[in-house]
Amino acid sequence: MAATVAHQTGLPEVCAKARAALDLLDSPDGPPPSAEDRPAGRADEYRIWIRACTDPFGGRADIVPRLRRTAGGSLSDPGTFGAAAWVLDETELAVRVLREALSRLRAPGVRGASGGVLSALEWACVDSGRWDDALAAAREAGDIAAAYKMETVAGSADLTTAVVAAMRGEHDQVALLLARVRAAVDTSEYRGFAARIWQTAGLAALARGNYVTAYAQFSWLFAADGTPLHHHFSYLTVADLAAAAVRAERRLEARTLVERALARVDPAPGPRLEQLTARARGLLAEPDSAEAHFAAPLADPTGDTWPFERAQLQLDYGEWLRRQRRINDAKPLLVTALETFRRLGAAPWTRRAESELRACGVTVQVPQGAPGALDGLTAQQREIVVLAGHGLTNGEIADRLFLSPRTVASHLYRSYPKLGIAGRRQLRDIIDQRITPRAGL
Repeated sequence: MAATVAHQTGLPEVCAKARAALDLLDSPDGPPPSAEDRPAGRADEYRIWIRACTDPFGGRADIVPRLRRTAGGSLSDPGTFGAAAWVLDETELAVRVLREALSRLRAPGVRGASGGVLSALEWACVDSGRWDDALAAAREAGDIAAAYKMETVAGSADLTTAVVAAMRGEHDQVALLLARVRAAVDTSEYRGFAARIWQTAGLAALARGNYVTAYAQFSWLFAADGTPLHHHFSYLTVADLAAAAVRAERRLEARTLVERALARVDPAPGPRLEQLTARARGLLAEPDSAEAHFAAPLADPTGDTWPFERAQLQLDYGEWLRRQRRINDAKPLLVTALETFRRLGAAPWTRRAESELRACGVTVQVPQGAPGALDGLTAQQREIVVLAGHGLTNGEIADRLFLSPRTVASHLYRSYPKLGIAGRRQLRDIIDQRITPRAGL
C-alpha cells in the first residue's frame, strides 16, 4: 500500500521510504530466492509491485526477468501483478493478465473491486494502440466509480477518454474531461493525475498546431533542474515536449531540460523510454547529428509494442530525411507511419504524414469512405465497426465491449447505410485504410 501511495503521489521521498522498507524486510539474508528455485507466491508479486511503483525505470535487468518468470505460474493477485507489468512497460503481458483478472472480478458481489484493474487496463490499452478497448474499459470503470463513489477511478476513466480524444483530434471533449478530473481529484496530492492532465493538454495543443501552448503545458512536467513532477509519467512526455519545443523555437532550452531530466533515471530505462529518448534527442539535435538518434531504436522491433509512439518516431525521422533530400529513404518510413495513424484514428498525425508524403512526390489516395468515414457514427457504433472490420465475430465483439451479440448486430445494421456500404464484407475497405503511391515508391 505504501508503494501504491508512492506511485500516486510521485514524491521521491515516499518512493525512497517504500524501497527502504522492502530492503529491511529482506535483510539480513538478502533478497528472496529466485523464482527459478521455488514457486512464486503473493510476497514475490508484491515485491515486483513495490519495485515497479517506486522505480519503474531502474534495475530492470533484475526486475523484468523476475516479472516474466512469475507470470508463468499461478498468480495470487493478478490485478496488482498486471498493473506492475503495465508500470514496467511489459505492455502486452499487462493487457493479458489484467483481462484475466477482470474475468474473475466480474462475478456477482465483487464488481466494485475491479475499479483499479480497469484503470490499469485502460492505460495499457492506450499504450498498446488498443484505443477503442481503452474507451470501453473507461466506460465500465466510470459506471463502477459512480456506483461505489471512487473518485480516482472516475478520474482515470475521464483522463483515458481525454487522451484518446486528444490523439484523435476530437478537441471539444478534452477541456471538459480535464475539468472534471481537476474537480474530482486533488492534483496537489495525486501528482500522477497532475502529470497526466498536463500531458493530455499538451497533446491536444500539439494536435491543433498550438506549439507554444503545447510546450508550456509539457514544461509543467519538469522543474528547471530536471526534477520530474511525477517520477514515472513525466518521462513519457519527453519526446512530445521536444517536438513542441522545436516548433515553438525553444530548442536549446528544451535540450537542457531533457538532458537534466534524463540524468535522473537509470542509464538503461527499458526499450520504451529509450525509444522516446531517442526521438527527443533526434528532434533537438543539430541536423548533422540527428540521424544516429532517430535510427537506433528502429532497429529494435520491441518498439512496435507502442505503435503510436513508434509511428511518431517514423514520422519525425521521415521528415528529417526528406529535408535532407533523401526522398527514397523517407518514403517507406512515412508510409508505415501513415498506416499506423490511420488504423488508430489519429487524425492530426494522419494529416501530417500525408502532407510529408505529398512533399516527397507521393500521391496519397483517400481511402474509400474517407475522410470522415466513421464521423457519422456514434462512439459505440464506431468501436463495433472497427472491431468487425478487423475480423471479429459478433460474439467476440460482444465479449470485448460487454454487450449482447444482438446489440452488436443491431449497431452494425444501422451503421451500414451511414457508411454507404451494403454489408460486413465491405468494412475492411474502410477500416484498412491504405495509400496508393506513384510508381517508384
